[in-house]
Amino acid sequence: MLTADDIWARGRHKALFGRTSFTVERGEVILIQADSQIERTSLSLALTGRLKLSGGTLSWDHRSPVSLRHLRSISDIIDSPEVTAPEVHMRVHDYVSEMLSYSLPFFGRPRASHWLEQNDLGELDRLWTEQLTGEQNIRLMSALAAHTRSDLLVFDTPSRHLDHTRMWLPYLQKLAENEDDPRAVIAVVPHISESWDGKTAVVGDAHEDLEETPQDARERKPTRPWMTCSAATTTTTTIIATRTIARR
Repeated sequence: MLTADDIWARGRHKALFGRTSFTVERGEVILIQADSQIERTSLSLALTGRLKLSGGTLSWDHRSPVSLRHLRSISDIIDSPEVTAPEVHMRVHDYVSEMLSYSLPFFGRPRASHWLEQNDLGELDRLWTEQLTGEQNIRLMSALAAHTRSDLLVFDTPSRHLDHTRMWLPYLQKLAENEDDPRAVIAVVPHISESWDGKTAVVGDAHEDLEETPQDARERKPTRPWMTCSAATTTTTTIIATRTIARR
């Protein structure tokens, strides 16, 4: 179970995302509403241990607080714009090869074409990523997510591909409710449909001037440069130093 207790992250001038609290267990999906793309991506990075918190606590099962290293080892950030999402100039085949290289050892790793065929995605093999329809994209992303060994999956703005929640949410529910390998699944979205009756959370106001509490200050430790965001007004391209770090 992942528990977020009053977490937030600081930018240069203001918070990247405001104070947020929720819990999600294996076998569950939670939708978290965040207004801007930088809030959604920053939160997604923080929840997967790729961005250091400025305050609050993240816990995983009996680990409280959970270390960033452990959180990275049990989580994946899926299809995050400018971070783990495919670039428009890539072929689907090449993107799949890259993603499989992060989740599977070299020996025994299937070729991208074979993997696509195995997952009923063979028609995508010769396409460029910019040619994918919204449905093809969510099918591809959910299949890649299922192939990881991660217990926690965080989807960054899956609604940007398909407008209606009912079109993309079933893929996330299938991942969460897999009897053989249940996952905790988080979707960070700009809007939560009124038809969704499951778990929800809303990101706090990132525009307020958040200050550290004395406890936050005691818990905060120096961080490495690649785990620090420079400003809340930067584009998502500069949220993290490299795509490779985000995928570890």
